[in-house]
Amino acid sequence: MENKKLLIVGIDPGITTAYAVLDIEGNLIHLNSSKQLDLKEIIFQTINLGKVVLVGTDKAKVPHLIEAFATKIGANIVSPEQDLKVEEKRKMTSNFNLGDEHQGDALASALFAYKEKKPLLDKIDFFAEEHKKHSIKSRIKELVITKHISIKNAVDILEKKDEEAKIIQEVVIDKKLSYKDFLKLYNKLKKYESEIRLIRTQNNNLKSIIANLEKNQIKKEDPTNYNKNIKDFRESRIKFLENTIKSKEKNTEELRSSIKKYNNILSNISNYYILKKLDTLGMTEFNFKNKILNVQGNDILLVDNPNIVNSDIVDFLKNKIFIIVYKKQIIKKIENNLPFVFINAKNLKIDEDEYFGFAEKKQLEIEKNKVNWVRKIVADYKKEKEQLI
Repeated sequence: MENKKLLIVGIDPGITTAYAVLDIEGNLIHLNSSKQLDLKEIIFQTINLGKVVLVGTDKAKVPHLIEAFATKIGANIVSPEQDLKVEEKRKMTSNFNLGDEHQGDALASALFAYKEKKPLLDKIDFFAEEHKKHSIKSRIKELVITKHISIKNAVDILEKKDEEAKIIQEVVIDKKLSYKDFLKLYNKLKKYESEIRLIRTQNNNLKSIIANLEKNQIKKEDPTNYNKNIKDFRESRIKFLENTIKSKEKNTEELRSSIKKYNNILSNISNYYILKKLDTLGMTEFNFKNKILNVQGNDILLVDNPNIVNSDIVDFLKNKIFIIVYKKQIIKKIENNLPFVFINAKNLKIDEDEYFGFAEKKQLEIEKNKVNWVRKIVADYKKEKEQLI
């Protein structure tokens, strides 16, 4: 992974196409517009300046040129929920010298992307300062932004040099499977393959021992009965070992199937929301699972029974979590008292493993739009004000 300067690019496509380039601190370093600018030319000009990690647009519906640009260079697209207004863009770019309005739109797009990701960038800066990771800070930002992994996992990938870490680094960069999931499945797969090899070796050794006993042991009992006992023991032991091998091979095949399934999901991860699974919202359950889940801002939870609630956990989650997908029907009184938007899991198609669920973004957004979440926010705000009074 090259240690090139990280860039944020804003693009305004059209008959006259413009693009603006910021460094990762939000400083303008290049601005251009022309009727001759096409995708190849923009890529050529920007990669000479550094490594593009964010691509901004002022449109809610991402233009095709921007999608193609981001896909080819491996950058993350940042788009607004609604088209940026002209007044808003002019205010953002008022302190800059612009050649034309297209450059202004491109610069506004880049500044919008920087503003949206600044909290995450500041968090990485703080982490690097606190843990003395200055030498790899830029590469941490690149991995976290473009590969959608946590800061800690990015550091692990960059600093670990053993063989397994190299394999995991390749997988994360190819975006086939997340670091944690791949590590878990990979270790299990290798464990079962090792056990199968050991059992087969034991089976062959057992066959050899039995053959030697049949030839060399002095038989005090009736030779006919002895041979029969040896044969029965041998056949029973071989059958047991063969069944064990079949069981291990079945487990291995299930793991291969899981890897394939999550490869398919994570290769199209932009189309999915990752849900973090909890059995309840109780204290014991949350404290145990959160060591693995590491619940953070804007995460979505998948809760089996949301009727079991701890007030301290709610206080911890209310400024981080907005949406909870539930399986067991939530009691209306509990729903009204909790500061979250609840969506029924029955209305979604969710692929699950032990700790995570994967729900299609399009489907979840449809269900979210059915909820009067604005009224919910207002009601929760009023309730907080009443409690303060």
